Amino acid sequence: MQVSLRTALLRELAAPLMLALLVGSWMAYGIARDVISAAYDQSLVNLAEGVANRVQIENGRPRIDLPPEAEAVLRTDRVDRIYFRVRDGAGEVLAGDPELPPTERGMPDDLPYFYEEQFRGEWVRGVRLHPVRDGVDFYVTVAETMGKRDQAVRNLLLGFVVALLLIVTAVAAVVRFSIPAALAPLLRVQREITRRSGQDLAPLDTSSAPVEIRPLVEMMNVQLERLRAANRAQREFLQDAAHQLRTPLAGLQMQLELLETGRGDPEAFTRLRRSVLRVTRLANQLLALARAEAGERLLADAPRVDPGALIDEMLDDWLAAADARGIDFGVEREHAALTGDPTLLRELLANLVDNALKYTPEGGEVTLRCRRAGEHVAIEVSDNGPGIPEAERERVFERFHRLPGSGPTGSGLGLSIAREIVRAHGGTIDIATPADGRGTRITVRLPAPCDAIAEIG
Repeated sequence: MQVSLRTALLRELAAPLMLALLVGSWMAYGIARDVISAAYDQSLVNLAEGVANRVQIENGRPRIDLPPEAEAVLRTDRVDRIYFRVRDGAGEVLAGDPELPPTERGMPDDLPYFYEEQFRGEWVRGVRLHPVRDGVDFYVTVAETMGKRDQAVRNLLLGFVVALLLIVTAVAAVVRFSIPAALAPLLRVQREITRRSGQDLAPLDTSSAPVEIRPLVEMMNVQLERLRAANRAQREFLQDAAHQLRTPLAGLQMQLELLETGRGDPEAFTRLRRSVLRVTRLANQLLALARAEAGERLLADAPRVDPGALIDEMLDDWLAAADARGIDFGVEREHAALTGDPTLLRELLANLVDNALKYTPEGGEVTLRCRRAGEHVAIEVSDNGPGIPEAERERVFERFHRLPGSGPTGSGLGLSIAREIVRAHGGTIDIATPADGRGTRITVRLPAPCDAIAEIG
């Protein structure tokens, strides 16, 4: 399923943003409501204190001087209805609305005391004062309906809704305009790649890429460089292969033409057979090299292989080739375990031993050793032939490279194939001179599986 980056960002931002808006709005609303309630409560206290100031003490009893005009002013309000009541300490009503709650009996004496109750079918908010003057106490209660408070709360809610809508609109604008603007560098990279042909593998420009996507662009450049190297190697391989195949194929064509015209000598069939064998060997080596270069993919589900068993399979052919040239061929092997491709490992052993047998002079010695060495399996092929100069030891691994004076036979692919196979199996290969100072020793080290190492330990 394709996922839009914009959709993913919205999904990630939506929940925390909405939670922050809701929590922030709830907290702001609560704080603002408390501020409004405190302001109106203070107004009630001011009214109650104004009424209490009109109470006088005469002969040890409270008396209130509140003419009708003053009472009318007290009850005047554009929105709400104002109620009040004054009682003495014995509970006798001195002025106001006798049935106004609450009753003073059983009520706490903390001043002021606020309450909310229903009165005459409406909710009222009131305050009760219990002043003491000249040793005489009395009660003053003032209450009002909650019209102004409800209206203020509605206006407050409306303000929060408008603010929330503005915030949502701002977020929508960010999503609509800011996110696409922020993603523009990705679109530029996409357009640059889209405009390119399949042959254009030049690196992408990282200077204009934002810091967040610069690692992505740099990794794409790494992949492009790998593709360039692979394409270059493929072109060189095809050119070299065509060059190497051209000569034996031309020889084959010439031999066939001579046979067709009847001008072939008695050795023509022998030369034809040798040419066919050479072409076949070269083609097999080219296929082996291609298979070795794909070794990492072939090894994804590689089985367990015993290189000692592979040596036993090919030993008779090597002994026959060695006897034909009078070479003393010795084998020292231990049964070990590798995780690898059997066909590639056979090709590795065949190339190492065939090279040694080919370049060792008649009557010489070639030794093949296979043994376990700690976390590796070591395969060693040594001979007492002409050896490889130290300056040439790295170049002999190049494709089609042959040592000067090595003779007309051979394609120069054997060690290239060996290195690719070793590299695919995660091992190493190196060339040295044996301890006696004569010939060549090639050593391959391939990693052994962990369970095989445990068995050895």
